[in-house]
Amino acid sequence: MKRSVQVAVIGLVWMIAGAATPAMAQTARTPTVDATIGYQVLHVPDETFPFGWNLDVSGPVNDVWRVVGEFGMSRDDQTETGVSGTLKYYHLGVGPRLVANTRGITPFVQLLGGAVHTRADLVLVNSGPVSDGDWAFMLQPGAGVSVPIGSVVSIVGQADYRRVFFKEQGDNEFRIGFGVRFAFR
Repeated sequence: MKRSVQVAVIGLVWMIAGAATPAMAQTARTPTVDATIGYQVLHVPDETFPFGWNLDVSGPVNDVWRVVGEFGMSRDDQTETGVSGTLKYYHLGVGPRLVANTRGITPFVQLLGGAVHTRADLVLVNSGPVSDGDWAFMLQPGAGVSVPIGSVVSIVGQADYRRVFFKEQGDNEFRIGFGVRFAFR
């Protein structure tokens, strides 16, 4: 594993372990669990995936730290001259989320570590069907804001930078998402 990836993983583990030491009973004002579902647009080098969805679930460590798990998929249909088919991009991550403890608009930042899986199922005019896929480690820092529209429902917007460590080379990727968050107390 590259030195920079090792340092990032150690930092992520340290952040989660450090956040877990405060008393767990301080969660009276925060939701026990919240879940977000939403739409995402993903940009990878030389390609934009215009349609995607994202699901995350988080639970409190204390009033400002949460542990979040996230899964999503993006899709792009290829209709260029000589190529047709589908590109799919899956991601899965887990990590800490730092939230501002407010009653109204709630900003947050998070750092997820996990994996991505790419899948291409294409038909090339001159050579026929081609299928390929790959797995890679990813780190995804991001920031967003949650705006309550009721006691249980909030509208969420966020932007993320994703660094993906493919074997051949790394990718710098960007994602913008909008969704609905449900808080369960």
